[in-house]
Amino acid sequence: MKAVVIPNIQKEKALSCTQNVCKQLYQYQIESIIDSNLKKYFDEKPYISFQPISQATNEAAFAIAIGGDGTILRCAKYVIGKNISLLGINTGTLGFMASIESEQLNELSRLKSGDYRISKRMMICGDLIDSRGNIIYHCTALNDITVNRQFSRVFDFEVYRNDVLLGSYRSDGVIFSTPTGSTAYALSAGGPIIEPEFPCIELSLICPHVYFARPILFSPETRLRVVLKTHHMNDSYICADGEAPIIFKEDYILEVYRSPHELNLIDLSGNTFFDSLSNKLIQPLKRI
Repeated sequence: MKAVVIPNIQKEKALSCTQNVCKQLYQYQIESIIDSNLKKYFDEKPYISFQPISQATNEAAFAIAIGGDGTILRCAKYVIGKNISLLGINTGTLGFMASIESEQLNELSRLKSGDYRISKRMMICGDLIDSRGNIIYHCTALNDITVNRQFSRVFDFEVYRNDVLLGSYRSDGVIFSTPTGSTAYALSAGGPIIEPEFPCIELSLICPHVYFARPILFSPETRLRVVLKTHHMNDSYICADGEAPIIFKEDYILEVYRSPHELNLIDLSGNTFFDSLSNKLIQPLKRI
């Protein structure tokens, strides 16, 4: 049995945590694989091998993300469409999607025994289509796909649902979110909290210039389309899960729809989503 271990070495405790994770996995007869580019950070150990992540995820049963929620989002890109489950270990601040903290590594023994729960997480895709109907950019997101302008400038756009005009909007942008992403950017934009295994696509406007604008939930079979109406601008972008933004020209169209793939997220904590919600979002607010 193999596990590809993907740390965010920018996090203060991630490197030492990764070393401890590899030692623990070795005790449970699970081989650790780390990205070849990170070899310089690790001493030679017989129980650690080094491969490119894209290759390692073809061989491993598990991917273990060590860092914060951003690290988990990055790791999700490597496991799309592969028969591999993802475990998050938090060494960041919030770590809402992480299953365990860095002080709970003894729980890793349950990977060997199979004593864990899999939470299947819906993902969404975005296709950026040019004026000739060609898909020039495709993305898959675990959290969200956003459209906005540089420097938070307001702009006008239309949203279509299954080719029927839903509405014309003026705002700083729009967020298309999965249920998993409902506790991320969409929550900050005033969106609802959605149980992560409840399939839907959420639309939330960013600082809308319409008083009664509210988030909308769509069935997972819905296809949504964004058409820009503010002309002569070249500073609109789309961004999937915080990755590098892609320019969204005025004659392009963005289509958002459910991904055919789901993410298998490992839960070792035994806590419900609402336990995590209380412990990581609600209780900290009470202490402020």
